[in-house]
Amino acid sequence: MDAGGDMTQFQRILAIFPSLTSKQHEVLGFVAENRTSKEIAWELGISESAVNQRIEGVRSRTGSPPRAELARAYRQFQQDQAQPEQVQPDLAAACNPLPEKNPQVPTVSLFDEDRGRDELVERLTLADGAKFKVTAPWQEENFSRVVPEVLDGANAGLSRTAAMIAIAGGLLLVAVFGLDLATKLSSLL
Repeated sequence: MDAGGDMTQFQRILAIFPSLTSKQHEVLGFVAENRTSKEIAWELGISESAVNQRIEGVRSRTGSPPRAELARAYRQFQQDQAQPEQVQPDLAAACNPLPEKNPQVPTVSLFDEDRGRDELVERLTLADGAKFKVTAPWQEENFSRVVPEVLDGANAGLSRTAAMIAIAGGLLLVAVFGLDLATKLSSLL
């Protein structure tokens, strides 16, 4: 296309803007500031798909120009609609990002040169923090001993080994007597 063809498309885009809805103008104002759909959605409190639908509605009516071209045309439209003394501030606002409206940029610096790291930690702690117990309940001596004192002490290893052998022997005796009883009962039947 020649430059004249581009200019008519640009003029056609400008001619469509007065007939847009207020919601479309609202979204295009943010598009002119080079905001992403996600940022516009957050700012307006609507879904990202609703923002994209409004932008695509305008793009389809204006011949589907790229988003950057649409933003440039809307900035020109705003400039044409503005009073001469308001033109320069509007252009500066449209071209510069607005960090105070960006949810990811903190408005207050967390790191001051005048403050130390300990003061920073105090500023970032929760006011309603819960208190936690450092010692485990089983480390407190408020309950009776589970293991007899015979199994603790100087010969604890030997005492525990003897206790395990005694328990295993007792289980073996119970099993032998149980099998003997089962054999005698089965022979009676």
